[in-house]
Amino acid sequence: MRLLPPALSTPMFPVMRRRWFAAWLLAPLLAGSAAAQLQPPQQQQQQPLSLASDPAVLAKAALGAERGTLVIGLLRNGKASYGAAYNPEPLSPPRPIEPNSAEQPMFEIGSVTKVFTGLLLAQAVERGDLKLDDTVGKVLAGKVQGVPSAAAAVTLKQLVTHTGCMPVMADGVTGGAPLAEQLRSFDKPMFWAALSRIKLTALAAPCEAAYSNFGMALLGQLLAERYNTSWGELVRARITEPLGMNDTVIPLGDKASRMAPAFAGDRRQPLLDMIAYAPASALRSTAADMMTFSRAVLAGASGPLGPAAARMLTPLARYDGAEIGYAVMVRGPEGGRRTYWHAGLTEGYRTLWLIAPDTGEALIVLSSNARAPLQPVMLAIGKNRYPVSTTEVPVDPKRLEDYKGEYRISKTKALGFTVRNGRLLVRETGRGYNALTPTGTDRFAVATIGAQIVFQRGAGNAVVGVTLAQGGSQLEGRRVGDAVAVPQE
Repeated sequence: MRLLPPALSTPMFPVMRRRWFAAWLLAPLLAGSAAAQLQPPQQQQQQPLSLASDPAVLAKAALGAERGTLVIGLLRNGKASYGAAYNPEPLSPPRPIEPNSAEQPMFEIGSVTKVFTGLLLAQAVERGDLKLDDTVGKVLAGKVQGVPSAAAAVTLKQLVTHTGCMPVMADGVTGGAPLAEQLRSFDKPMFWAALSRIKLTALAAPCEAAYSNFGMALLGQLLAERYNTSWGELVRARITEPLGMNDTVIPLGDKASRMAPAFAGDRRQPLLDMIAYAPASALRSTAADMMTFSRAVLAGASGPLGPAAARMLTPLARYDGAEIGYAVMVRGPEGGRRTYWHAGLTEGYRTLWLIAPDTGEALIVLSSNARAPLQPVMLAIGKNRYPVSTTEVPVDPKRLEDYKGEYRISKTKALGFTVRNGRLLVRETGRGYNALTPTGTDRFAVATIGAQIVFQRGAGNAVVGVTLAQGGSQLEGRRVGDAVAVPQE
């Protein structure tokens, strides 16, 4: 179990990662990389889906045949609209969901909570109360003892961008029941004790970005210590109350009956309550509240959140072929069409939050089933916002031999290419092959998922590398071993 963002992933539990992160934004939604997105979607839609689609149609596609409730909120042309899907369907047709209705169901938003923690840091930096290069040790000076020197040297910027070499969880926990138990059981004393024995993933920060629930929870607790309050109170005082987000809470109180019953497949799941890990995944909310939040962020510095709204979207580091701001995932080129998002996954809920400032659009997907197949919807949106050419260009089958081999993306990720029956095929480590469509010189596409693969040549015209672009992200891979030199034609 893991709170990954990370491709639309964002998500929480590593045991679900391969099954979930097969589409744009969710592979990552999505901690995922573009390389993890090379599997075709499980479902094909008859009509193209996009942010312009009817939210009820999107909701049905995103819930599929899984049990539970799924609500989608869309903001387009300044107007918010909502659609819902239910399995099983209620006895009578569901009524339209009104934004201010007490009937709006509530959901755990999982790791989308991290966006709120990022915004709190952006606010603190704007106020001059903290700096991005302030360290863990500096903020905790005189408050928490026994912090290892390597951990004490980690900066707030590194925590909010997952580059602080922090493990996924404390004490070597990476998934399964121990992860859920740690999320539920850790109170503040237990959390500080865990920090005193924390082991970074490298000798010292920064590291290549790697998703860390512990690191984001630590950031939230540092903010709470700085202001001598709780993280939850900071969220209430500085975000939800000023914006009128009355249904975005941690303790449910009299709102408990409004929580959509949670599932993982056909199995009912409990709610995930937490204390010390609250800054990583504790918030519950509604589609209407998240639309209010989206409007405030889209309004930028002139909106109700002030300059912090613009600051939180500022890219601070590279993250899986793209970028990350204040805990906000960033896709798309600088100065071009950019998409900002985060995904969430708990034991019984799956969530996506996405904004597109260039078009003024926003999307919130709230599902009460951890296995809701959001992939077709997210994939369609990614293909729509970042289209690639899929027009086939004839290629000499003999030239396909140039590309055969393995291309290393990272220590754990590689792409393998082979030729069968006159077609070039690609696979990610541990997966099956997918056929590529030639679209130009050294250029191919995986048409079903909107991915583009471009090979690079070096000395002697040998193929030495590959670039994989999909949904606004771009990953580079170097050929393993010697490339074969091919004479120029």
